[in-house]
Amino acid sequence: MGLLLFNKLWGYTRLSSGSIPTTHVIMYEVKEQIEYLKKRLTELISLCERENTPEVSGDVRNIAQDIITRLNRLLDNILFLYFVTKVKPAVSEKMANDYEKRVLFPLCNKPSDLIPQLARFGAGNLNISDPEIYSIIEQSQPYNNIDSVLSYLRKYSNLGHRKLIAQKKSKNISLILGDVIKISDQASVTMNNVLVNGIPINHLKIDKGAVSGNLDARLNPRVEIQVSYLLEDDGVDVLWLCQNSLVKIEKIVDDFKKAS
Repeated sequence: MGLLLFNKLWGYTRLSSGSIPTTHVIMYEVKEQIEYLKKRLTELISLCERENTPEVSGDVRNIAQDIITRLNRLLDNILFLYFVTKVKPAVSEKMANDYEKRVLFPLCNKPSDLIPQLARFGAGNLNISDPEIYSIIEQSQPYNNIDSVLSYLRKYSNLGHRKLIAQKKSKNISLILGDVIKISDQASVTMNNVLVNGIPINHLKIDKGAVSGNLDARLNPRVEIQVSYLLEDDGVDVLWLCQNSLVKIEKIVDDFKKAS
């Protein structure tokens, strides 16, 4: 049986028996995946800034499902890289083939569950053999993170028939100035004698959506409306889930790269 390697469709392709993909090859694939996800996230943000319609809601679901699926695979792929380079060479071919099918990034609700999950693919002594990598994994666990975003990511790896509830009543409305400043409709802000992208603002007051003073048209002021799409049951905002999962996973990738 050959090794697993990421392909353009985010599945896996088999290499010839005995072939080992280099760290450079796999990290290149990981980098491509991250760049693609950032583009898809931009599309999702754009959809959430539009009025909710059945068509928009359907597009939100499709893009969110794509992002969530790929993020889960990316999380597993970075750990698979460690397996290929560190675990596989140290065990028999039969054992390696067995372990290969079980490489998943562990996400545990209890500290006592982590080592048994790592042991499923031959990394049960990781805390001793490679404490730096173990620490990266351990710090990413749901029991160490209040927001539990990666736990939700794994839970919703397949949205299936879960409903997306568009929360029209909880729209986030913001005033955008010069594409660099975003002011929520819940905020009170006063600006005197400042420059925004080189454009002077002598006096501008924004108080919970009410605007007074001089608003220069060159700032391209516009109102941004964001609709929250919540997953039924937990009420998890899919945009929050995708944005924060990508941030956390990109950090994990960077930490693995530094530790390798």
